[in-house]
Amino acid sequence: MSKVYFLLGIHNHQPVGNFENIIEEAYNKSYKPFLDVMYKFPNVKFSLHCSGVLWDYFVDRHPEYIELVKEMVKRKQLEIISGGYYEPILCSIPQNDRLGQIKMMNEFIYNTFELEPKGLWLTERVWEQSVVKEIVDAGIKYTLVDDYTFYSAGINRLENSELTDYYITDEEGRTLYIFPISQTLRYYIPFKTVEDVINLFLKFSQGHPLEITSLTMGDDGEKFGMWPKTYEHVYQKKWLENFLKKIIENKKWLKTATFSEYISLKPPKQRIYLPTSSYFEMGEWSLPTSTQEIFEQLIKMADNIPYKEIVSQFIRGGYWKNFFTKYNEANNMHKKMIYVSEKLQNNSDINLKKTFYKSQCNCAYWHGVFGGLYLPHLREAVYENLIEVGKNVSKKGIQKFDFDKDGQEEVVVETENFDVFIKPSYGGSIFEIDLKKYNKNLLNVLTRRKEAYHNRLIEFEKNNSQLEIEKVKTIHDLVLVKEQGLSKKLYYDWYNRNSFLDHFLHPDTKFEDFYKCQFGEQGNFTIEAYKIENIDKKNFIITLSREGNVWLDSKKYDIYIRKEFKIDDKNSLLKCNYEIKNLSKEEVNLWFLIELNLMLFKIPKDFFGEKLTDKINISEDYKGFKVDIVLSNKTKVWCFPIETISLSEAGFERTYQGLCIAPNFNFFLKPQEIYSFELIMKVL
Repeated sequence: MSKVYFLLGIHNHQPVGNFENIIEEAYNKSYKPFLDVMYKFPNVKFSLHCSGVLWDYFVDRHPEYIELVKEMVKRKQLEIISGGYYEPILCSIPQNDRLGQIKMMNEFIYNTFELEPKGLWLTERVWEQSVVKEIVDAGIKYTLVDDYTFYSAGINRLENSELTDYYITDEEGRTLYIFPISQTLRYYIPFKTVEDVINLFLKFSQGHPLEITSLTMGDDGEKFGMWPKTYEHVYQKKWLENFLKKIIENKKWLKTATFSEYISLKPPKQRIYLPTSSYFEMGEWSLPTSTQEIFEQLIKMADNIPYKEIVSQFIRGGYWKNFFTKYNEANNMHKKMIYVSEKLQNNSDINLKKTFYKSQCNCAYWHGVFGGLYLPHLREAVYENLIEVGKNVSKKGIQKFDFDKDGQEEVVVETENFDVFIKPSYGGSIFEIDLKKYNKNLLNVLTRRKEAYHNRLIEFEKNNSQLEIEKVKTIHDLVLVKEQGLSKKLYYDWYNRNSFLDHFLHPDTKFEDFYKCQFGEQGNFTIEAYKIENIDKKNFIITLSREGNVWLDSKKYDIYIRKEFKIDDKNSLLKCNYEIKNLSKEEVNLWFLIELNLMLFKIPKDFFGEKLTDKINISEDYKGFKVDIVLSNKTKVWCFPIETISLSEAGFERTYQGLCIAPNFNFFLKPQEIYSFELIMKVL
């Protein structure tokens, strides 16, 4: 019987910008109880990673947690693992920032715990071989990656149903040890019985020819208390305590060690080069929705075919960076982060650098079965930090370049009070307006999209399913709904919810049609390219135009739109002057609508339906400003809150994503006649 070492790595993290009550709940239900139980068993060794978000919080609010960790480190029960300080996906940020984030965490660990960290928690276990260089250059010796990634590299799954010990890789002359995280252990702990977990270890002890071997479990600390029903299961029913007792009872053959200790016990298993990957579910979530639906069906089919183990080794999803393809909002944040990083490279201000690193926190840049990108306060936090840094390193002016890296040029206007990002190639729209005084992106709105998990919601409500959650499951298995009838509120947008989008509506369009995005679009202006006519850098004026068409009663009319944006710092406003000209030889009756989509967290009263007005007032109380939308004449204005149906740890929920304000105008135009009006967005 060989000795089996159980290598346990716990990863604790909360997003930058998360609500304090959520972090406090996680502390009371997960972080502190877990340490309290582990403290009772000084001979059970483990490794701990907390993100810088949490270390900052513990230092400020819970110094007792810091003191407990210090004591456990001192008695050599606990090894602290480093990482990017504010939990960035390392391969998604510039190389200098990778090194800077890791070194910041190393310094904190050394200054606080008198320990030089040797391990790194790889955020979301997103692996690219290119990150080895910065990891090693920061003084790190090892990291943890999912076994799925090792199997994707070609390790035979039939011969190695569970990966043991650790491997070695290299890049540009640097070597790094990699521990394979067992998916089986991730799914067993703490959801299976204690006996089931011990029997799994026993199987390896009895069947393994080597004197010692190890199995690695690295996973979120929140699954010990924060996931549904787990606090009762793990602590009140004492799953964790009973598990640790069993480890002690079987200490003759079942051992624990920190990762660094195990490295000192035996050399690496073999050299390996891993493909770009993450954990299996992440690959699924990063796929385009229609492809993800097919992928889900493939997984179900694979469960019922012969030689499942052979086939499953070669089933792979997508690549994490394709979240920037799937969600343009994630891409806009990411490219703004890259833009600000370039300006910050030669800046030595440590506090400014730390603020910038907060903007690289991964959570708001993607979405799976967790809120992530769908949570507006997380996107808000990213922009707050980016704008705060940007206004300290940017200069006033207008630039024309490919900001979002789609092969088309955007216009970026930076003034004293505003940053405005214009996309001529997409309807001549604006996709970001930064209010520098308030560190606020006014257009931080999420488009309503179909998600693959919506099929689960529809099926769940269709069958009137009951919530059977008495038995603890993994977070991936639960189907919960926070309110009934959500499947009836699934509306999908066919365009990105930028602002200053131009629509020509079908005469039969009702408000509800527009609200549900199920209306007839008669023109080809909304998402088509506008031409840049003129840029007045001195007065911050950008003029765009498009010659397009409107179809009415099977007739095609040639229409010209000219819109002029002017940023007025002195009066703290953005002005847009519209001219719509009939280039056809016949008179035409047009119904024109401008769409504005704004993220303000206070929804005005009765903000749903049609108003006859020339002014809309909205306030952002928590930041202390107001926005007035002023029109040159009274007209119909359609208003409604934008809401998505998304999946989070708590289940399916409706999430507020912003406000749609849509002035619309009915008018006749004779040949060569021009209809003009003005729209002003004023910040008070």
